[in-house]
Amino acid sequence: MTLSRDSLRNDSFKQKMLDEAPGEMSLMDENAFEASRRFILQKAAQTGELWVFAYGSLIWNPIIEVKDKRPARLHGYGRRFCVWAPIGRGTPECPGLWLGLDAVERDNPPCEGIILRIDAEQWDEETLILWRREMISGVYIPEWLPVETEGSVKQCCVFVANPGHDRYAARISWDRQVEAISRASGSLGTCRSYLESLAVHLQEAGMSDVYIERLARDVAAVKSP
Repeated sequence: MTLSRDSLRNDSFKQKMLDEAPGEMSLMDENAFEASRRFILQKAAQTGELWVFAYGSLIWNPIIEVKDKRPARLHGYGRRFCVWAPIGRGTPECPGLWLGLDAVERDNPPCEGIILRIDAEQWDEETLILWRREMISGVYIPEWLPVETEGSVKQCCVFVANPGHDRYAARISWDRQVEAISRASGSLGTCRSYLESLAVHLQEAGMSDVYIERLARDVAAVKSP
């Protein structure tokens, strides 16, 4: 399966995910899906800008059309593999873990990422593509949060983990995270390869994340299945 602009634009990616393991993924209610998108669009209209905080694969594979991008820091959240993935990068028998932004104590180091600006004339088209990528099943919640960037603060769309979702992995042990990521594989590839790409791209961008660095080392030490 390929995640691409075309497969999101025509919404075929969603159907392929559903067909991969019938019954393993429930879709987000269409009204809630659209309401969450309209909420962000209304917030953006108030500021005149629409920025999206990229902390994972949006950094190196945004798919959406990006007008501008800047390094940014988000307080109160941190990267964590905190969403079970029975499809995509896992199977029902051997589920993987998807990356999310999980709430942390305010005195924790900020999460370093990149903010992506969508041109005002493309807000509707590009957010629909983005929502079809991030909001298929509601495992994330789009929030409107302040981020620090280049000496200023920007209000930004941030997809955070949904702790009320049934696939939210609430504080599973370190060893369990390492086991799941080192073993799981699905139609989108392995969890291991995603983690490796994430670690490399963060390093190339000069971003520090102790959690990801440690996890990448520990997963690399486990022999591939």
